[in-house]
Amino acid sequence: MASKQQPKRQPNGNQRGPWKPKRGIRYSERPGRPRPFLLHWRGPDGVRKCVAYDTKPKRERAAKTLLLKVEMNGRSIMDFNPSDWQAWTQFKDLIGTANPLDVARFWLAKGGPDASKPNISLAELITKYLTTRKTEGTGAASLSHAKGDLARFAEALGEKPSDKITADMLRAWLRGLPFAPTTKRNHHKHGAALFNWAIREGVFDGQNPFRNVEKPPLTTGEVEILTADQTAKIFAVAQAQRPAACARLALEFFTGLRNSTAAQLDKSEIDFQARGLRIPAAKIKTARSQYIEGLPGNVWVWLQTAPDNAWTLRGKEYERAKSDIFRLAGVTNPGNVARHSFCSYHVALHRDAAATAVILCHTSPRTLYQHYKGLANAESAAFYFAIIPPWLA
Repeated sequence: MASKQQPKRQPNGNQRGPWKPKRGIRYSERPGRPRPFLLHWRGPDGVRKCVAYDTKPKRERAAKTLLLKVEMNGRSIMDFNPSDWQAWTQFKDLIGTANPLDVARFWLAKGGPDASKPNISLAELITKYLTTRKTEGTGAASLSHAKGDLARFAEALGEKPSDKITADMLRAWLRGLPFAPTTKRNHHKHGAALFNWAIREGVFDGQNPFRNVEKPPLTTGEVEILTADQTAKIFAVAQAQRPAACARLALEFFTGLRNSTAAQLDKSEIDFQARGLRIPAAKIKTARSQYIEGLPGNVWVWLQTAPDNAWTLRGKEYERAKSDIFRLAGVTNPGNVARHSFCSYHVALHRDAAATAVILCHTSPRTLYQHYKGLANAESAAFYFAIIPPWLA
């Protein structure tokens, strides 16, 4: 007996009116969205699927293609990830008429998934990092500390790709630095900050190589200072060979300023009348600007007799002059020796670590008691703070 049921329309039929999807596939719309036309269906497992399109014709083409594939491959073809479907259609839009297999083979020949990883050297990474920090308004003193430490990093490993830097390389580099443990820890800090920034910015793809590198341990050994005689010799040589450097040397040895601050202080920031120093936050390692007073009298002798070119000698030029002075005087500089000497002699002379801490902009005298008290006596301290230009003495 013949059935009276009419045959179902095929997707590519010539029926009149708008095309309607086959049962199991439906449309919906959400006005106001970038892709308001939705295509819904269920996979063989019964899970709902949905893909959005920006135009109705695109949605209809997708529905017809899906039905055709169902007819050719069965309903299992409907069980796929919508995001994969969108990625595939975007991929086809990009490659046009090219064969997808040819594109895939070419991509694999160029390195596959590794081809997209940044191939930037450590030196280039450091340059980008320092440039960014400068444009962000990082203080000059902080930037100078980071720049010096990272310059040594680049000198040791700069030619290597940044993604090839290993923890063992970093441990060997830190061990080989000719500095005290505290300074080595600063190198570790700046190196780790470099890679943390690179990861956040997407410049570096991987884990921070400093992650498993232990910070060099701090020691409880005594800090090194110069004797008063060695300090006098340093200034005698400076006065004779590098007179322009004397003012900044005096700021280091007789006020305890850090090297980076003394190397960039302007003459306009010295209050000769009230005998104080106005130091902007960008030039000192504190959160805000500082006014320092109560300084030893001999530092003002050096500052008031300084030649005009003392204030144009700054930065790296001052560093070179300072190195020459120590070399010509035959005195070894173990690092931060001027600040350490000031701390020790000032505490010995005044026997008031709190007063010394105020000059140093410390929040507590605890560090002075722990590391500097007892390294010098009052007699040598009096001689130390009596050092003035030889021709005045």
